[in-house]
Order: sequence, then structure tokens, then C-alpha cells
Amino acid sequence: MKFEVIGWTYDTDRRFPDHRGDSGAVLRAIVNALRAGGYKFGGNTHQDGATGTPVLNDGTKMCYSWRGWGGVMAKALDLPDRNGMAYMAWYMDTLEAMMGEKRREIVMPPWGVDEKRIRKRDELAETFEMHLCPEAFEAVSSGKKTVELRLNDEKRTCLCRGDFIEFICGERRCRVRVTRTEYFDDFDELFGERETHEDEKFFAHRRSLVRRARFGGCKTPQALLGFLLSVYSEEERKKNYALAISFRLAEDPCEGKAH
Repeated sequence: MKFEVIGWTYDTDRRFPDHRGDSGAVLRAIVNALRAGGYKFGGNTHQDGATGTPVLNDGTKMCYSWRGWGGVMAKALDLPDRNGMAYMAWYMDTLEAMMGEKRREIVMPPWGVDEKRIRKRDELAETFEMHLCPEAFEAVSSGKKTVELRLNDEKRTCLCRGDFIEFICGERRCRVRVTRTEYFDDFDELFGERETHEDEKFFAHRRSLVRRARFGGCKTPQALLGFLLSVYSEEERKKNYALAISFRLAEDPCEGKAH
């Protein structure tokens, strides 16, 4: 999604509903806005400040926890992430004061939202390209395969519900629209057997995702898992979450095509 920050407000501003989902694309938009404006403030000010909450061009506002906002600031400032603790630097603005150190400079954005820039979600859709082997391409183009399993690497981190994917196989292309994105710790979680404490509906949903992702020679869960493990190295799998992309064939080949 082509999200942009169109202004700043406070977290209880009822004019703008809270945004749900789309974490990668939203993070990209907020980080770009923070860098462009040179804004720097902590998680407590994000929640309690008069201009600490970003408003997106779909008319929603994005609210994080103190820890979550600390992670956003760490990303915007390119802070080194040692042991997953980079968020602590901007967890709250008063951290230095509590530790007896001089409080750093806080730079806040101006208050106000350019509501003329609000767009319908369909207008924000992006198109992503992904390559498929011939068997998988045939299954997608025929409508038999409606889930694609990938790693949530940098190429796919901004893929959202409502976006388009153009699957490519040689000179052939097939256009689909994303209906849902779901994340799992790894492929083992997605393909694993049901745990005794696990909800039956959740297990059945995972089985459905795997079934809808099968194609050609990968007609069994074991074959499909083996294929994925051969495509992605162990290092790649440890670094990224597993991603299940549900989609449907696009009715109009030109629908939502990026200019």
C-alpha cells in the first residue's frame, strides 16, 4: 500500500479511527515522515503528546505501545539493534532524566492533518512482482492455487491486503489481488502437527492454507515443505517470519495497475 503520513494529532482524536494491520507498509510511511521532518520523541510522548500520533492517507491514525514506538524511532534513526534492545533508547523521553542524565532534545511535528489527501484504500494499492516455476504458475492461473508461501523478507514486508501481485513465469503473467497476509514464526509452525493445547479451528485454518498452496509435484504437505526448505537457506529462515499470502484472480487485467 502507498501509505503516507498526512499529519499529526493526539491518540484519542475521534476524527480518525485506529489503523489495524499493514505493519510493514505503515512503518515505511512513518519512518519516512520522521526522517523528512527530523522528528524525535519517545513512546510516552507518542501516546500522550498533542502531536505524537501520525495520521495516514487512508484516514486512520497509527497508535503504538511505548515499546512499539521505541522500535519505530530506532528504525528511523538507524540505531544498531543489539540483542533486540534498540527500542529502549526511545521507549520514553524521560529515561535520561530518571537516570540522572541531561534530557535530550525532543523535536515534535506541528499539529494538523491535511484531510484533502485522504484516499480510498483501493487508490493506495501497489503492484508487486513475484516469479513462479511453471507448475506453480499453472496452478495459480487456473485458480487451483490461492495461497503463496514465502518468507517475509525485505521484498514482501510492505505487501498488504488489497495490493496486487503479478506472478511471472517466462513471458507469461498472471495478476491476482491479495485478500489476506498471515505471519508465522517459521514454516515448521505452519506445517506442524496440532499441539494438544492448540485451538482446533486455528489448526484447521493452517491446514487449509497449506492445502491451498499446493501445486504440481508438491501435492502433499511434506513435498511442499521440502520444496520451501530447498528454496530458502537456514540462515534466511532464521532471519524472517514465514508468510502466507491469500489471493484471488483479478477480474480486470488492468484493475489497479500501477502507472
